[in-house]
Amino acid sequence: MGEPLLRRIVRIAADTNPDHLIVVLGSSAYDCVPVIKNCGVDIVVNPFWETGLAGSIRLGVERAEEEGADSILLLLADQPWLNADVIQQFFDHLKGEPDMIIAARYEGILGAPMMFGSGWFSKLKTLEGDQGARNIVAKEGNRVQVIEWSDGAVDVDTPEDLAGLMRGEQSMPHASNGDREGEIRD
Repeated sequence: MGEPLLRRIVRIAADTNPDHLIVVLGSSAYDCVPVIKNCGVDIVVNPFWETGLAGSIRLGVERAEEEGADSILLLLADQPWLNADVIQQFFDHLKGEPDMIIAARYEGILGAPMMFGSGWFSKLKTLEGDQGARNIVAKEGNRVQVIEWSDGAVDVDTPEDLAGLMRGEQSMPHASNGDREGEIRD
């Protein structure tokens, strides 16, 4: 059996040599911790994962603030084609500006990964529910720096998605997730 997707994403992120790597875990934290515990990451468990993605973002931002971070890169562990080159593009665009936002674009959608300067930390901590950071990106759309990444459209949310990926299907349809052209997606 291959490397678990979570471990692969964490390993790739670590290979880009970030100042600090924080992984926020939710519903399956008990199962996930052993998979990444030896990866040299700061693991934060979100006990309120049922309230949505916003709680995990909030905990990650709070931990990043404790570390004195000047930016935060939000990665999702369900994007199997994420690689170090994509992550490096975010760091290459990073200019130390506290008000910067960088987002990936695929299939006309702005989504994860997303990078926010420290000027957005307080706003990120006010997010609620399962909408993630997409509302901020949508409101600030004309100020967002874009990284084109067509493979970002592929994500693995269900066992069926994983089975399709393993059969060699290159993309998972997002229509079932309510995504449409031009929407912002986390």
